[in-house]
Amino acid sequence: MKKYMLAAGLAAIVGVAILAQAGIGIKNVFENNDESNAYHAGNVVKKMARMHKMAEMKMMARRMARMHRNLLNMDREEGMLSYQNGTFCVNEMPVYFGDAWWLNHTIRSDYDGDGEYETVWNELLGLVGSNVIVNGRYNNGTLIASHINGMFLRIPVITQFVQLNGTLEEINGSYYINGLRIALPNRMARSDYDNDGLLERMHQELAGLAGNIVTVDGYVFNDIIKPLHINGIAI
Repeated sequence: MKKYMLAAGLAAIVGVAILAQAGIGIKNVFENNDESNAYHAGNVVKKMARMHKMAEMKMMARRMARMHRNLLNMDREEGMLSYQNGTFCVNEMPVYFGDAWWLNHTIRSDYDGDGEYETVWNELLGLVGSNVIVNGRYNNGTLIASHINGMFLRIPVITQFVQLNGTLEEINGSYYINGLRIALPNRMARSDYDNDGLLERMHQELAGLAGNIVTVDGYVFNDIIKPLHINGIAI
């Protein structure tokens, strides 16, 4: 049985238990027109929906955790790191460490072991000519890197950094700019993006910007943009 079916079944069982605790039988919910029972039944349905959504989110988190645990078990190249004609290689295998925007960012780990946290670009240059182990995923003859010498670098997918300027549109509860859906974190906003004096959830902040011209930058993958800034304000 698929996991989402198990999650839905669990939510239904818990819902029945909540009904029982409220003193409402299943028969009463559907046959008794008492307003109090209808009110409780409505609350139960909402609780079941929330629990089902939480179960789906937990399943997604577990899938992401499994993916992170298994990154070192994907493809692997070991050998001397070289830089030839604008391309990093290991054993003559081209390696993609990220685009120019990413390479020019200060990294979190000291990959070349010189005691300094430098840009990804400078860390890689510090490793040129040395033996390295690069993990990742092969894609059309290129290794898309996830780790260098066991240290995490990035999720092994090719993405494109873009800066977009256009009208923010709301369609069926999702937000779009220039035809790309904006992937928003499901949390409270850290900044007041719509400038209404309130810190709200991210979706509410964007609701306050809907219909306006905005600037969004971030990474694009499969017609989705993962934003880094909205109107110059970090996500």
